Amino acid sequence: MSLQDPSITHELFKMVAKMSDDERRTLLNLLQNGLLKGRCRRRHYRKSLRLPVHYLSQGRTYSGYTQNISLGGLFLPTRYRFTVGQGLVVAFPPRNSNKYIKMVGEVVRLDPEGIGIKFKSMTQKEKTALLTLASPS
Repeated sequence: MSLQDPSITHELFKMVAKMSDDERRTLLNLLQNGLLKGRCRRRHYRKSLRLPVHYLSQGRTYSGYTQNISLGGLFLPTRYRFTVGQGLVVAFPPRNSNKYIKMVGEVVRLDPEGIGIKFKSMTQKEKTALLTLASPS
């Protein structure tokens, strides 16, 4: 499954298309009134994926592997000490080019096993590169 799975949207569309107008109205009302609030913790789908990365922060360069990744960020197992709010740049080795994919992020979670990193912003080009990188070969 990729970071953005079009088959999910397609399946939902097929299901909604088969509903009666009354069922669609009811579903819309349920969704507008917060049916899913509190049930979906994450904004983006998270994919378990071990990718090699280099990460730079405060003049130091580190290397490691992702544990999981989404369009919003990643979890990076590490034994190094970081602080919440600490900025960093994550560089993914290229799959089909000679340019590294670089993402600016910040540490948003500390865990005994590593750090949660949230990407600060993402251009369409970076998003496309990340989706390509995280897709099956």
